[in-house]
Amino acid sequence: MKRHPVMLMVVFGFLISMVSVFSVVSFVCGENHPDRPGIHIHESTVDGYRFDYVLYHFPDRKTWHLMVSFTAPEGAKVEKGKAGFLVVGPDGSKQKAMAMGMKGAYGADMDFDEKGVYTVKTKAVFGDRKLFDRFKYEVR
Repeated sequence: MKRHPVMLMVVFGFLISMVSVFSVVSFVCGENHPDRPGIHIHESTVDGYRFDYVLYHFPDRKTWHLMVSFTAPEGAKVEKGKAGFLVVGPDGSKQKAMAMGMKGAYGADMDFDEKGVYTVKTKAVFGDRKLFDRFKYEVR
């Protein structure tokens, strides 16, 4: 009987910590972060939808943050959907991540530390529409 309150406290603590982490990531990795300008690495169009990619480097956290924003054919930002990345590194290693929606874009922490050519594959789902994009990006 005493397990129930303890489990509730554990679940509540976990949820609070996750909200805190997502809030920090959303604040730090937003499109217009004045202290850490991102590098615009690619732009493409898939079935009339524009994909804009920005890469942020956070050396203090020892990570990179890959972000993509979507613009619909009529020019409106697409904010309701899902996106994911598959990044293949220069050594053939694969990183897979579901992107989190934040400030009009979708982003995920990825590792771009090794110099060389990376292949970035993106899958975006908006309602029943699935879009796929692929490009290469070189880290020098």
